[in-house]
Amino acid sequence: MAFGAAAAAYAAAVAVFAIMVLSSLGHPETGPLCSDCGLLCTMNCTTEIATKCRSYCENPSAGRQYCQRQVFQACTLSFCCNGNCSRDCDLEAQNGCHVHDTTIDCQSCRGGVLQYCIPTCNSNCNSTCVKKDHGC
Repeated sequence: MAFGAAAAAYAAAVAVFAIMVLSSLGHPETGPLCSDCGLLCTMNCTTEIATKCRSYCENPSAGRQYCQRQVFQACTLSFCCNGNCSRDCDLEAQNGCHVHDTTIDCQSCRGGVLQYCIPTCNSNCNSTCVKKDHGC
């Protein structure tokens, strides 16, 4: 968990630094230089991945606890009346929420964010970027 937090903090620091560098290189009033879009989008998407995938990558037990609460609530609604249950809802919740491979969940989250983030960012950047004037 400490490694994930350190990685997220590092990614955020790198993104802020990259934005500062890129804004100084381009024309901030009109947009970044087109040649900087790739680096800018990589930095922005790295930060977005760190933020959106934190729960999958750093705290997998939270997902299991959430699942168990949902299964337990559904079981009690379906099989309990006035405190009498026809099923053991605690056991149902434990058995219904198997431990997932957190590495796969984390990688899936990162891949999913990256899949839409980079193309969207590049498209937005390319529509607002400034081409470098080679005559200056």
